[in-house]
Amino acid sequence: MREVTILQRAEFDPRLKSYNFAQSTLALIVLVVTIPLVPFWLLGLGQYISRRQYEALECELTERSLNFSRGILVKVQKNVPLDKITDLALHEGPILRALGLTCLKVETAGQSSQGALLSLVGIRDSLAFRDAVLAQRDLIASSGAPPAPPVADDAPDVLSDIRDTLGRIEGLLRERS
Repeated sequence: MREVTILQRAEFDPRLKSYNFAQSTLALIVLVVTIPLVPFWLLGLGQYISRRQYEALECELTERSLNFSRGILVKVQKNVPLDKITDLALHEGPILRALGLTCLKVETAGQSSQGALLSLVGIRDSLAFRDAVLAQRDLIASSGAPPAPPVADDAPDVLSDIRDTLGRIEGLLRERS
């Protein structure tokens, strides 16, 4: 298996915990059925879960893809090939702006009508991270193809075997014609 070179890791702003907590609290209040859970949420459960969600976030830029994972109970991992990324948009709503956060939305070809494939909220220095992703994407596009995986040590032997097998197949086809 090919070893992946990580070019850059995104760092998430600790204020993201407050954003997640506020968002979840609002959802609990809006859903009438969950209102009895609000006191437990406000007395520590919400802070604990928000912290765990924050700690579970990972985003890495590699030579060929943008890899993202999140989740405590339900873990989500997404790997977006850089050559498929069509747009990286920065969004700041009023709550995000009040907390000093931004949302980096990753869109790929064929899904832009359905919204962003990835929404990365709370990346520190999101402009620099966006520029690094775009620069790597452009590097891949200008080379015409992603970097080739390294050739295994036994590749010449395998190629010789393939050549010999194709020769035998070709001989059999000539005999049948």
